[in-house]
Amino acid sequence: MRRATGLSSGEFLKEYTIPLLADEGLPLVVLKMMDDKNKICPFVTSDGCKVYQDRPWSCRMYPVFPSSSGEEGFIIKEGDSCLGCKEEKWWTIEGWKKDQGIDIYDKMNESYEEITLHDYFLKGNKLDPGKSKMLYMACYDLDEFKRFLFETRFFDVYDVERGIVERVKEDGGELLSFGYKWVRFNIFGEDTLRPKDKVFDNILQAKRKE
Repeated sequence: MRRATGLSSGEFLKEYTIPLLADEGLPLVVLKMMDDKNKICPFVTSDGCKVYQDRPWSCRMYPVFPSSSGEEGFIIKEGDSCLGCKEEKWWTIEGWKKDQGIDIYDKMNESYEEITLHDYFLKGNKLDPGKSKMLYMACYDLDEFKRFLFETRFFDVYDVERGIVERVKEDGGELLSFGYKWVRFNIFGEDTLRPKDKVFDNILQAKRKE
């Protein structure tokens, strides 16, 4: 969505989203609806969706929703606003997802849920303000995260393949995926990143002196 507006991630978040903070200190954002009685999406106009090519997962899936009953499956919520429900063509779930380009969104959602539903939170742990801010940057404010990576000594400290560094620099999806790895390493202590050998040796030496 941000790409379609031409705004930076920080500008988009400020203009179009409302930041929330879950009990675990987990930062969340929701789209800010129009400030009128209808509370419609700010990108919907009389000519259609202004960000159609970059519309999010929920818009691509509509009117299909995952079942909330605890069982694997989907439900269809028909409404007057969805003209597709009036068409005669029949769709399978897989066919609909393929037609709407859902696969990459499903993949990113799975990676995101691996963070938000992590055992770290299920065990009652909470994020302090510093870690909450870091997660917000890595998962939402990607332009700021990119500056953090490339305008500091990050890649002097962490052992990251050159090809990955280049992809992270050029591709927003790769940047987000790397952000998830950084969160898992920094907050959950997982082996998704590794300090360079020299840095690792310095850490070990410092611990021995303690």
